[in-house]
Amino acid sequence: MGKDDKAGGSQATHWDGTYGGDPAFFGEEPSEFGKLAADRFRKEGVRNVLELGCGQGRDTFLFARDGFAVTALDYSREGLRILEAKAAGMSPSSRVAARFVDVRKPLPFPDGTFDACYSHMLLCMELATDEIAACLREVRRVLRPGGIAIYSVRTTGDRHYRAGRPMGEDMYEIGGFAVHFFSEEKVRALAVGYDLVDLRRMEEGSLPRELFGVTLRKTESAAGKEAGEPASRRDSGAAEDPPARGSRFT
Repeated sequence: MGKDDKAGGSQATHWDGTYGGDPAFFGEEPSEFGKLAADRFRKEGVRNVLELGCGQGRDTFLFARDGFAVTALDYSREGLRILEAKAAGMSPSSRVAARFVDVRKPLPFPDGTFDACYSHMLLCMELATDEIAACLREVRRVLRPGGIAIYSVRTTGDRHYRAGRPMGEDMYEIGGFAVHFFSEEKVRALAVGYDLVDLRRMEEGSLPRELFGVTLRKTESAAGKEAGEPASRRDSGAAEDPPARGSRFT
């Protein structure tokens, strides 16, 4: 499914219509996951952040207000239009650079460009597992040595798992949106070339959605790790922040 440009195009069109109908579809306030990521970025001495799937920018502007230079990517032109209009009223607006990018394709940046990458529920959209793996390889490439990637995805423990129209690979179309649900094993298997610093379950919103919050650190070398080899439990056993179970995000 995810390899079909028409599938991605139909979802982009769906998001364009959704964002066009509500310029604050996810609200104006930043997500709690974004706030946690910003705290982590400050502790890490991050200066610039690559955001995948920025939407209308609710977390983008949190990072910019905290002093990070943000390169915000999305494949919804309507979402980017709204974000850019909001960014124009910021001071300084130069902290936000919005770009139309489909993450199923190579990221248009040189190696080692960014200190950190952030993505809130982008990887659990209409992406096949091999496309997610390719995206994370690209993220690793554009991160500096020791850079961090923080992302969230829906879990197979979510109440909407197996609801809606099956699309293969634990993906379902729910209310017109494609959702890819992740098991813990899938998260670990996708952590190739990274140290798995933190893996935690959390809840967000009034449904609520059940999410994995994942923090990865780019390793100096991926030598000895085969593609698809799961990160060991020892990786997260030495986590800098212990996993939290049952965290509630709103």
